[in-house]
Amino acid sequence: MKLYGALDVAFAALYAWFGFVFTPGRSTAFNLALALVCLLLASGGVGLVADARWGRRLATVACWALLAFSAVVVLLLVASSAYLRGIYGPLGKGMAVMTLLVAALVIEGFALLPLFQLRALRRRDA
Repeated sequence: MKLYGALDVAFAALYAWFGFVFTPGRSTAFNLALALVCLLLASGGVGLVADARWGRRLATVACWALLAFSAVVVLLLVASSAYLRGIYGPLGKGMAVMTLLVAALVIEGFALLPLFQLRALRRRDA
């Protein structure tokens, strides 16, 4: 579990850097949700590394929060893709494909770690 704890802390830092420094968003709701997810993920990771009793529970909550965040982002990106394709004609088709590629990257970058981690946490519980 210490590996997943270290990964949680590293990915929380990466998500915070990416979301607040590299590509800062203008949406307050998005920034607050990202900050909450990063805080939960880092706290759960510290709990797992420290072998604290609350670490596993907080890591599970953080994983579910990150999965929910990923699902909402992917849903909004797919809706944006449909809008771009419908409104902007041939140029919109290209933009729509790029938006769907970003959605695929969000699934890869945000959703895979919590899925594997939840599986490992559940296996350990059983």
